[in-house]
Amino acid sequence: MNDSSQRLWIFSFDGVLTTAGTDRTRARLHRLTRQLLEELAGTPGERVAVLSSRSLEDLVSRVAIPGVFLGGGCGTEWHIPGGDSMTLSGRPKDLLMEKRDILLPVLRDLAELPGVTFEDRRWSAVFHVAGAAPKTKRTLDDRLQEACRDGRGALYRYPDMVEALFLPEITMEFGVRALCHLLRHEGAIICAGSDANDATALGWVVRQGGTAFSVGRRPLVSGSTAVVDLRSLVRQVRDLAGTSPPLPARWPERRYNKAA
Repeated sequence: MNDSSQRLWIFSFDGVLTTAGTDRTRARLHRLTRQLLEELAGTPGERVAVLSSRSLEDLVSRVAIPGVFLGGGCGTEWHIPGGDSMTLSGRPKDLLMEKRDILLPVLRDLAELPGVTFEDRRWSAVFHVAGAAPKTKRTLDDRLQEACRDGRGALYRYPDMVEALFLPEITMEFGVRALCHLLRHEGAIICAGSDANDATALGWVVRQGGTAFSVGRRPLVSGSTAVVDLRSLVRQVRDLAGTSPPLPARWPERRYNKAA
């Protein structure tokens, strides 16, 4: 049931809820962000979602918190609290299959470059390059640009990977808009992201009059608030949500009287 007083909190997974610099294959929720998600999801009037370009199965294995909506493939697949799942179908899926038939063989060939690891995320393909030499990275980038030219795909670059979207319009913005449509959400939207793909979602949220947090020293988009790291994000979200951080355990204070 829609309620304009409800708030929708949407967090990107990598680089927002995980420790910076973590190997993406081992990425897990940080203790502080797990606690934050649990508290928000358990608060009446708050809706919480985690969105990623990872596959839904991958995301579900890393974020197992009751009451949290999980969006994989930039929001083309959703795990709904209670156990239901939804997958984008129809014309977009047909277009995806057409693009995959064209691009996937070419992209798989690039995985043969030394130090490069390939990951098929269905709606996108990822090249992990942390172990590749600078020359190899440049070669990969040049060949990816050639493969994706003329609108056949879109590239997003990160320090440790390059992601090729089979459908340029299936970005994180698409996922945020899809969730708002699914929930018929008319209340406030708060979104947090950390990279260029996330910036598409942050920009849309700002244009709707919502609140956007970008993790890093500089705002990703105009109108967003920069938070330097995960801990700063947690503090800002708590302030906005009106929740207090749990108090640290303290030993009872002891008083000693001096002998007369």
